[in-house]
Amino acid sequence: MATGNREKLIETGLDMLAEKSYSQITMDEVAERSGVTKPMIYYYFESKEGFYRAIANHLLDMGKAMIVKVFDPRKTLRQALYDMVDMRLDMASNRPKLTRAFLMMMHDPNLTLIMEDIRKQMQDLWGVVRPTIDRAVKCGELRADADPTLVLMMVNTASIGYMVRIVKGIEDPPLPDARGIVDVIFDGIAGDGEESE
Repeated sequence: MATGNREKLIETGLDMLAEKSYSQITMDEVAERSGVTKPMIYYYFESKEGFYRAIANHLLDMGKAMIVKVFDPRKTLRQALYDMVDMRLDMASNRPKLTRAFLMMMHDPNLTLIMEDIRKQMQDLWGVVRPTIDRAVKCGELRADADPTLVLMMVNTASIGYMVRIVKGIEDPPLPDARGIVDVIFDGIAGDGEESE
């Protein structure tokens, strides 16, 4: 558990987002659950929207760290996608509260409050992902006419769907592993010179 008040408040916010939407959370509840006074919450975040932004940026920073770790340009694109999905499924299995908070944030209508932050993060991340994509096209692992944004969106959407199944305990039909999820998508976009594992 984080020791500083700001970190404690973000952790409390994540725990609360695992249970209910941003709109349903009150600053009185945050103060009560965190043990931090309401004036201190406003000192750190200025407003409820500032609190929401801080929680969202914390989640975005975690996602960015995952992407930086996964998209090593020395890996094949397929391996990077396996690793990305595997990390997400592992998070859903081993950190269900954090996963529920992430899913709640992604489906909250108040997400528009942080859309500009998300756009900026996505632009920054494209610089991390692009070398792996370019290498995949160059070596024939990925068809040159494949839309890399669409590819990443398909893998992202599929992995989020499986994360939902894990945190909700839906086991039928059995979940495929990360390779199974990626292979179904990747087989439609692979180039003729796909690298072998």
